[in-house]
Order: sequence, then structure tokens, then C-alpha cells
Amino acid sequence: MIELYRKFRSALRAHTLAKVLVQATSWLGMVYVLRTLDAHAVGVFAVAAVVFGYASLMFEGGMLEALVQRNPENSTERRSVFSLLLIMGMASAGLLMALSGAIAALVGTPEVATIIAVLAASLVLTAVGILPHARLIHDMQFGRLAVISSAQAVVGASVMVWLAWSGKGAWSLVWGQVAGAASRTVMLNVTLFSLHVPTGALTAAMRYVRTSAVLIADGLMFRWYTSIDVFLLGRWSGAAQLGLFSFGQQVANTPLEKISTVVNDVSLPAYTRLADDRGEAANLMLETIRTHAAIGLPVFWGIASVAATAVPLIFGPQWVAAIFPLIAMAAIAPLRLIGSVETPAMTGIGRAPVLLQTKFIIVPVMTAALAVGAWWDGVRGVSIAWLCAFPPVYALAFQLVLRAIGLSYAQVWNVIRGPVFAAGVMSAAVFGVQHWSAGHLALAPIVQLTLLITLGAALYPATLRFADRRTFELLRRRARLLISESG
Repeated sequence: MIELYRKFRSALRAHTLAKVLVQATSWLGMVYVLRTLDAHAVGVFAVAAVVFGYASLMFEGGMLEALVQRNPENSTERRSVFSLLLIMGMASAGLLMALSGAIAALVGTPEVATIIAVLAASLVLTAVGILPHARLIHDMQFGRLAVISSAQAVVGASVMVWLAWSGKGAWSLVWGQVAGAASRTVMLNVTLFSLHVPTGALTAAMRYVRTSAVLIADGLMFRWYTSIDVFLLGRWSGAAQLGLFSFGQQVANTPLEKISTVVNDVSLPAYTRLADDRGEAANLMLETIRTHAAIGLPVFWGIASVAATAVPLIFGPQWVAAIFPLIAMAAIAPLRLIGSVETPAMTGIGRAPVLLQTKFIIVPVMTAALAVGAWWDGVRGVSIAWLCAFPPVYALAFQLVLRAIGLSYAQVWNVIRGPVFAAGVMSAAVFGVQHWSAGHLALAPIVQLTLLITLGAALYPATLRFADRRTFELLRRRARLLISESG
């Protein structure tokens, strides 16, 4: 058990260092591109990206996890799995291309069709990279995965920035994503060669489909309630208004995705090894929730508190109308981050059907709330729906996950109350100073933003040290480990 936790923390350090580079690279590229593009271009890409996300679920939301749980044992089985993945990739790409015109007509944006078709072709690239990716995660080779993720981010961001500079509009986002996917697949197979001559003998691979069916269904339901707003706004409000909401969603989701994958990618094989020790699995979940809360709360509530100053300064005045959706999505992002532990935990301990049960609670409520919000007040209505409906319904559903692993909300509150208090004090102080200084001080925007960030960076750890000494010391130890590792 001690050896498992040692591997977990070692892998976490390697993965975190790489994700910091990935995050920095992604953010710099995104800032430049969003300063270059208008809301219409971002809205067009948002529709295509959501459609692509649905199709890619069968790989990264289903087959990947199934292969991590039980990796193919011999070359015959690996060849069978590779052939099935290739067939799935080609079939899903063909289906998306066939549906691209109808989807474009649904949202009233004809240019979406071609973008969907191009992104669909990259599904084949994704498919042939799943086998080596799963093997590296299964073997906890996160140092290698860290290098691959870093290189992928650099390639994707470089292509995206170059094309945006060349005036390619939404296509800069498209080809940046395709280039990143291609480079990732190539590097995965260079690291662990997993290409095979296709075969028609798929019997050995079908058991992975059965294992992944629940995860794919869960992923589809998750995609539904997290993306239905894109189709509603695209249909009822147009691509430009959708672009404003997508801006806020993307800025908030970029750190959300990076932070969650740092721990969750590492924790899936750990939960799998702890499937027969529910007590240790519960402890691992609590430690993960504590980490997510301690890091995510100050990041996201910090983003929300400085958005009014940061958005026009960093991204340009064309995005001022996107400040409110950014604040809304950043405000609820810590809850989504904390809840992201559910998939690796339930998958690893063999309780994946619980994930579906949570979605049966969330999906109908969020679908109705987002539809009402989009119809009532467009972007603002959808943002309010996320703020008001998501926290209570998710809290109700997450209780099923806690019960399955043997935890209670009292135990969860015990590990997050310190970060919640410290981040709340920090964000309230930063927001208050921002509001006061705007009316009483004539500061340059860059000076004001620097002061606000400095205030938040000093106030959060100081308050956390007072409110929750244990979590403060945990963060300090991990920061030292990361520094010594990087050194």
C-alpha cells in the first residue's frame, strides 16, 4: 500500500509539472487567438467542437478507461482491440461527415458543416492512439505521458497562433486541434508502438466494448447537459451570442480540464488497484477532493473576482459582454472540479453504473433549466441557470457516489471547509478592492490587475493557514516537492 501511494505521488509530480507547461502554453495561445477572433468565429467552432466531443467519447470516455482497467494480455488481443478501435474511428468519422450538413442547418450556421467534417477526420487519429495511451496509464508511466502532453500543447498552440496571425479565423482553432491530435498519436506510438495489421477477428476486443458501454452512456449524458446550451444558443440567439458564452466557458474550462486531468489520470490505476480495499479507496478520494478544493477554489474564484479588469485588458474590449458568463462558469467550476473524482473512482472500484444514476438526476433538471434560461434571456439566462440550478442538483446526485465508496458529506466538508473559507475571503476582498479602486483610483488596468492578483495570492495562503493548517501544510509540502523535482 505504501508503495502504491509512493507511485501515485511520484506520478502526480511528473504529471503536474508537465501540465503546468501545457497550461501556460495553452493559455498564451488562447489569449492571442481570442484577441484576434470575433465572437462569431468562436461560436462557429464551439458548435463543431461539441459535436466532435460526442463522437470522441467512445474512445477517451469509454474504451480508454476499459483498457486501463484491464490491458490486453497478448499480441493477438492487442491486434483485435486495435482493429476494433480503427473501425470505430472510421465509422464515427464517416457518420459525423454525413450529419455535418444537418447539424449546420439545425444551428443556422452553414460554415459549421465543413469544420465538423475536418474535425471528424481526426477521430481516426484519436482511435489509433488509444491503445498505447491506455498501456502507459495502466503501467503508471506518467513521466512519458507528461512529455507527450507538453509536446502536443506546443504543437497545437503553435499552429493555432500562426493561423490566427494569418487571418484564418475559426480555422486556426480547427487546425490547431487537428495538429495537436496528430502529434499526440505519433508520439504515443513512437513511445510504445501499438500499430497492427487489421484483422476481422474482433471477439477478444468485444469484452472491452461491454465494459466501456456504461462509461460511454455516462459520457453521452454528461456531454448532453454540459453542451445543450451550445445548441440552444446557436439556434435561438445566433453564432455571435453563442461565441460570447463559449468564450466564458472556454476560459473557465481550460484550467478546469487541466487541473482535473492532473490527478484523475493518475488516480484511475490507483483506484483499480484499491478495488478490494474500499477504506483506502475512500481515503484516496478524500485526498483528491482536498487537493482539488485547495487548488481549484482560489484559481476559479480568483478568475471570477478579477474578470471585470482582466477580460478587456488581456483579451480585448470585444469580449466585455462575455464577462458575466465567465464569472458564472468560473464560480461553479470548483464544484465540477471536485466532482470530477467520480469517474476514476467509480470506474476503478467497479461501480460505474452509479455514474449513470447520478446523470438520471442531473440531466432532466439541467436540460429544463438551460432551455428556460436560453429562451428567457439568451446568454445571461443560460449563465444564471448554471449558477442557480447546477450546484443543488449536483450536490444531490454526488451523494450517490459518496455512498458507493463509503463516505459522507460531513467527511467531504471536513476536507474542503478550509479552502472554501479562504477562497471566499480572498475573492470577496479582491472583488471589493476592484470595485472600490475603479471609482476612487485612476490606475492603469495592468497596474490594477497586478495589485489584485498580488492581493489574492497573499491573502489566500494566509487565510488558509489560519482556517485549515493541515491543508496549508499539505500544499506547502507538495509545492516543495514540485520545486525539487523541477530542479
